[in-house]
Amino acid sequence: MNDIASVTATAAEVVRSFSHWRDVATKKPVFITNHGRETHVLVDIAEYREMTGPKGAVSLSNGNDLVGLAEWIDEALMICDTDLRIEYANRVAGAVCRKQAGELVGRLLVDVLPSVSGSLMEVHARRTVVGGEPSAADIPSPFSDGAWLRFQSFPLGNCNVLMFRDITEDVQRHRLADVKASILEAMSVHGEVGYVRISLRGTIERIDEPFGRMVELEESRLIGISLADLVAREQRASFRESLEKVMQGGPPQRLRVGFLSNSGAVAYAKVSIVQLHGAYGAEGAVVMLTRCHEDDDATEF
Repeated sequence: MNDIASVTATAAEVVRSFSHWRDVATKKPVFITNHGRETHVLVDIAEYREMTGPKGAVSLSNGNDLVGLAEWIDEALMICDTDLRIEYANRVAGAVCRKQAGELVGRLLVDVLPSVSGSLMEVHARRTVVGGEPSAADIPSPFSDGAWLRFQSFPLGNCNVLMFRDITEDVQRHRLADVKASILEAMSVHGEVGYVRISLRGTIERIDEPFGRMVELEESRLIGISLADLVAREQRASFRESLEKVMQGGPPQRLRVGFLSNSGAVAYAKVSIVQLHGAYGAEGAVVMLTRCHEDDDATEF
């Protein structure tokens, strides 16, 4: 008990003057005897928590338990010694590694988690152990095929901290964004496929060059105006109706639309309208179109 001198009191003395012995216990342990035999120890709550806390627990001077904090963060956290023996692992680490956190403590990282051996996680962790330098990288997860982790390792006193979280969805989202960007660039090079992105209010947020050429206007003059206002008057009501169906979560729409150009002529196109989904729900719609003749037919999906 931190080498603090202790005192002894009988059970009867503690019962008669509990408030006194409680105050004594805040400064030093009180060994309680019954018929001359020590049976219990009265200690301060902070002393008790230090003794019973998880192995490797670190406490601040104000009494806040860092391990308690680590259990609530949304990142996996492990504290290892210089041999990469795990001294502490929070609940998220157990979830990511598919093991109970208690199974990890006291064992070498590569022994309890064989998939880590030879992986980039081990490379970065050992770099921190050997060089004492922090390391951070996005790495393939050694725990699941096709998954990715954002991994960090850094020294903390005589320990080495490993932190990581699953970023598989972020990686897939970025890849999908790259694919979309490439598709839009290919459409622009193709020159015959038009693209318009519209907001929930039906206003234009982005166009490509083929659509700009069709209506004979630059993108800067089209941003913020209603796409329906560019539709020929006799088709405007039906176009708004089709657009509203999509905006309300209905099926994609396909129709033939005449767009008014800056010169006053009408440019006809086969149009498809699909709802645009974002992280927090519908964000508008995407309109794809190709030029056609006035008498071409196009039916709804």
